[in-house]
Amino acid sequence: MLQLRPYQNETIQNLRQGFGNDHKRQILCLPTGAGKTVVFSEMVRLATERGTVSLILTDRIELFKQTFKALDRHGLKLQEVNAKMKSHQFDQKAKTTVGMVETIKRRDLGQYEPDLIIIDEAHKGNFTKVLDKFPNAKVIGATATPVGKHVPKYYSNIVHPIDIPQLIAEGYLSPCRAFQMVDDFSDLETSRGEYTEQSQWNHFNERKLYDGVVDKWREKANGKKTIVFNVNIEHAEKTNEAFNEAGILSEVITSKTTKEERTRILRAFSDGLFPVLNNCGILTTGYDEPSIECVIMNRKTKSLPLWLQCCGRGSRIYPGKTEFIVLDFGMNHDEHGLWEEPRKWSLEAKKKKSKQGEAAVKTCPECEAMVFASARECNFCGHEFKIKTNAPETGGKLVEVKSTAPPELVGRKISDLNLDELIEIQKAKHFKSSYVWRIVRSKGKNAVLEYAKKMNYKSGWISRQLGDLTNSRFNDYLIR
Repeated sequence: MLQLRPYQNETIQNLRQGFGNDHKRQILCLPTGAGKTVVFSEMVRLATERGTVSLILTDRIELFKQTFKALDRHGLKLQEVNAKMKSHQFDQKAKTTVGMVETIKRRDLGQYEPDLIIIDEAHKGNFTKVLDKFPNAKVIGATATPVGKHVPKYYSNIVHPIDIPQLIAEGYLSPCRAFQMVDDFSDLETSRGEYTEQSQWNHFNERKLYDGVVDKWREKANGKKTIVFNVNIEHAEKTNEAFNEAGILSEVITSKTTKEERTRILRAFSDGLFPVLNNCGILTTGYDEPSIECVIMNRKTKSLPLWLQCCGRGSRIYPGKTEFIVLDFGMNHDEHGLWEEPRKWSLEAKKKKSKQGEAAVKTCPECEAMVFASARECNFCGHEFKIKTNAPETGGKLVEVKSTAPPELVGRKISDLNLDELIEIQKAKHFKSSYVWRIVRSKGKNAVLEYAKKMNYKSGWISRQLGDLTNSRFNDYLIR
């Protein structure tokens, strides 16, 4: 039996409590490297002991194998459903079944009815048809990033006991040192919420950029075991060539790589036979190599889950590893923030954009009130909106992306800060205003009034905070 970490035990207790409070479908939110598979494997073990019929779903072969091995280590008798299995071979009485979502979705399983469904990478929308197929089952959707239009529709509770800053502080994840290449990406096009592959390829496919990646790697991460995320197959292959031409041993894995060759490359990389591993859309999830010390983001993305997953490949602890480095050549930090910054996940559906004919609006970053898009000042809290400038002026420079926390507050717990210190860290934009307000509300009505006076917030803001005093629970981060 695995020895669970304290927060992993807490996660299981919170999920049980959620089911007891009639939340039939719950999100299990733990950052990459925090052990989601360990948690849900333990829940399956406990469920099996009680006679519960469990179905575990994944959508990629790498995750499938990882999940299967994790459950097998718990001594569970597993039924594996794969494309080769015939319908008559399926055991409807099996207590624990593991399968790929597409296979389960297509397969006629007869009278099979799972009591518990566990989904790995639940932020992806392709699992919903299976949930519709088994509407009476309890569901745990495991993910590091609970985003997606389907999430608030299918889940009613989120269990998020710990975030990246706490995991780093408690020694479960490695701290990150991040560098970002300042560039002009105004030439990129978007489609379906992501930068198009073609426009990214047109941008990144320049000799100076290939050489730049190699040069900056030598400067910031020379010799460190490195994984590189590229735009497409050709980009991955050409980046791989650039490293090898510079005398740096590198290999590449893409969807064209055979199973045998992929196994050879990953084993050699793990054994330290070459320092740089290029890939394209293959090793973002389900790949666990704790010895990775550098992540190169050689592309740009609008996807927060993808950004956090890629960075997370370097976050696991390993003997002798004191930190990992991120070299960001896509200015993803400007779009998504630091990998290790605290994030408040919510099951609230995103507000729809205003319809044509309605006045355009925007959200105030200070008090989150909706105001007209043309407003220069928030009429609720007095925040002055900055006028946006054009493209960056410092193109071609690799700059370190540092924490915005005031140095004198680093190392302290957020709950220990007084109102003046909370205001200081809010103005530094190290934490979102809404998170700071939770802490202020936890200190009571008088603290809210004093804080509003110090910040010169108006009566509308005060009224909303006093009406929300009970909503003051927060994760107590160690400031980094």
